[in-house]
Amino acid sequence: MKINKPSHRWQLKFEGEWPTSVAFLGDSRKLAAGNRGGEIFVWNLPEEPPAPQQDEKDEQEKTPPDHPPTRQLTGHDNGISRLVATSDGKTLVSSSLDRTVRLWDVNSAATGSTEVVLDAKDRQRRARYKGEDEKKKILEAPGVKVETVDSAAELTGHRGWVGSLGLSGDQKQLISGDVTSLVITWDLAARKEKSRWTGHPWNWAVATALSPDGATALVSEYTYKRDDFDIPAAGLKLWTTVDGKEKLDLLKLQFPNLDPKATSYGSAQAWRKFVKGGLIAADFSPDGKFMAVGQGGETDTGKVHLLDAASGELLRTVSGHRYGVCDVKFSGDGQYILSSGRDTTIRICQVSDGKEVATLGKERGGQYKDWIHALAISPDQKTVAGADIAGFVHVWQL
Repeated sequence: MKINKPSHRWQLKFEGEWPTSVAFLGDSRKLAAGNRGGEIFVWNLPEEPPAPQQDEKDEQEKTPPDHPPTRQLTGHDNGISRLVATSDGKTLVSSSLDRTVRLWDVNSAATGSTEVVLDAKDRQRRARYKGEDEKKKILEAPGVKVETVDSAAELTGHRGWVGSLGLSGDQKQLISGDVTSLVITWDLAARKEKSRWTGHPWNWAVATALSPDGATALVSEYTYKRDDFDIPAAGLKLWTTVDGKEKLDLLKLQFPNLDPKATSYGSAQAWRKFVKGGLIAADFSPDGKFMAVGQGGETDTGKVHLLDAASGELLRTVSGHRYGVCDVKFSGDGQYILSSGRDTTIRICQVSDGKEVATLGKERGGQYKDWIHALAISPDQKTVAGADIAGFVHVWQL
């Protein structure tokens, strides 16, 4: 990955329910994003964006251009939690609060068409002080016409909301986790379940990741509670995917006296500083040597822990998002860790020493409105996208 004066290229409107997830489909100009309403759209961006527009509130700022999506992927009937795609861009995988994981053939023929409105909030803003006729004209203007595509396969077996999703580096296996702490690994080509296991019954499987060869799973468990009583210990473990056997308890390694069965005030205080509001994002480095987990939730500063994948040793803690991390990814060459957060930024840090080398966006109060809930890196490593829950998908060229 090469970073030289990153530029904000696109600001794609996706208003309505929160945009929660984003993935590139084969190259830097085709991407998909999903939201809490269960909608998934696909954008095909021009090679060169039009000139940025003058920001209405700040003469010094230029607003990157918008571009309409071309397709809607239909099938989920509840919120999209995560999206991952194969590197060739042919297969997209989505996890949802409807308890399913779906596979999409991105290049399949359309099954229908529809009209969608993706700028509802902007329309309401523009219509606010207009007369009745002009207000009606703005609010009832035609939407965007898109093709609709049905899913190619539906993977079932989860007992609750599916909130985490991962793809192995060899593109052969999937992993998904739900709010009952049930984790399932899947054979992607056969579209069949391979193994399953369950963590602490009170916890949610908030983050899942697979090693490059798919043999090892990293699973983070957590349950949010405002006080420190009756909280099960957070979980951070490595598992063998062939049989769902526990391989290494990473949290116990950091805290040797931790009792995973304890739910007392003292037990929670033992791991609270390390876990913060839950280690809600996880990834393996491309060579399988390192793991990254991000501190989420409502916290002062959410950081990213870098761990040795073989020993579980904590190597260093990097980055720092005010109010918490939302997502974390290694670059394709393994030299950088990218993290997005509630402070409305994406931060890029060197794996070697933890030094922050670039920040995409500005901290809360800057040009972005809310959390960057998820991030994606294009296969050619030249472009980064972020799902802003205020109703945008941002695209930067590095």
